[in-house]
Amino acid sequence: MTFPSCDQEDLLEAIDQIEEQLHNGHPNLALMCRFLNSVARSLRAQPEARDACLVIEDAIGKAGMPSTWQSGI
Repeated sequence: MTFPSCDQEDLLEAIDQIEEQLHNGHPNLALMCRFLNSVARSLRAQPEARDACLVIEDAIGKAGMPSTWQSGI
């Protein structure tokens, strides 16, 4: 997959934030879902990432949070 350099930096930052929350004793669910939506939004233009986006959407849904990564398609 290829991304513009600015998207790469944003994507890596979002992944770092998600990992930080996963290691937190009391993760901020809303923050994690915001960053998961951001990751999926960055990946959605990549056909080979479709399955990853659907896994992210499933996780967000199971958490009872809104999935917004498909907004504006």
